[in-house]
Amino acid sequence: MKNIFKILIAFVFCSLLTSCGGEDDPSVTPIRDFAEQYAADLDSIDKYIDTHYMTVNPTNFDVTFTKIPTGGTQQSIRTQTQYPLKDTLVKEDGIEYKIYFIKFREGDPVNGKRPTQVDSIHIAYRGIRLTNDQFDAATNPVWFGLQDVITGWNHIIPNFKTGTYTTSPGPNPITFNDFGAGVMFLPSGVAYYNTGAGSIPSYAPIIFSFKLYELRYRDHDRDGILSKDERNLTDFSPSNTNVLTRWKEDPFAGYDYDGNGTLEIYDTDGDGVPNMLDIDDDGDGYQTKFEIKDPLTGLSFSFANIPTCSGTIGKKKHLDKNCN
Repeated sequence: MKNIFKILIAFVFCSLLTSCGGEDDPSVTPIRDFAEQYAADLDSIDKYIDTHYMTVNPTNFDVTFTKIPTGGTQQSIRTQTQYPLKDTLVKEDGIEYKIYFIKFREGDPVNGKRPTQVDSIHIAYRGIRLTNDQFDAATNPVWFGLQDVITGWNHIIPNFKTGTYTTSPGPNPITFNDFGAGVMFLPSGVAYYNTGAGSIPSYAPIIFSFKLYELRYRDHDRDGILSKDERNLTDFSPSNTNVLTRWKEDPFAGYDYDGNGTLEIYDTDGDGVPNMLDIDDDGDGYQTKFEIKDPLTGLSFSFANIPTCSGTIGKKKHLDKNCN
């Protein structure tokens, strides 16, 4: 599962050594234009979707992809109707990417929880290249934070919900039920782009199948308010239909989605620290974790019940520097 994590250490190390060889090294390949590379990636993904069929195990949603032989009558990934091919538009690096994905099952509709891009997920997955060669897999579910992996996951995984599980004695003590399961087809711009990873070459579009079992909602600054409730989820797409998948390239630093030169970031006091990382959201000198406590019980209010200065109207107490 090592390849799922961004290759950040190597990148930083190379940067410290003047781009791993210096500007005059003729072997250094310039970073390709994002728009041109995206066009090439989308063309490759479209051809794959039109020339391959998939076989899905209806019990555990394991999936395999096979090239349609000459004269074959199998339905392509695009034309099969049991699991319709979907797509969403997301914006990164000034490019609006179309990302294809398939929902085998969204997750438990009643008890399932939907992750956000700043939470930790418990997930099993398999990654392949467009050659159908596997480059990474976690058959048994593993935990990781969504902001620690390639950004394509940030856009697609929030479309799914977790399932439920039961425990029992025996060799398989945990049984997962109604978990979310699907596939994502990622252009290199929302994957590893020019860095590559392991057996994945630079500029390679890739495919992940996955099963979302469980999640943990995180509280990065430990102020008593979950990070998912301290984000800016404004959607800038014209259709206003991609709220779940539209998210910042870096959820801790913001991203200029609408191209007006302003980072869309939830930073109430304007100190450059997002609320999800700021222990004093309104900059009034009183820590948020104390401002949201009930003075009578000493317990923290739920996010929805945090009081305002007036008690009925106005900003919530921890977001109003004139109220503490």
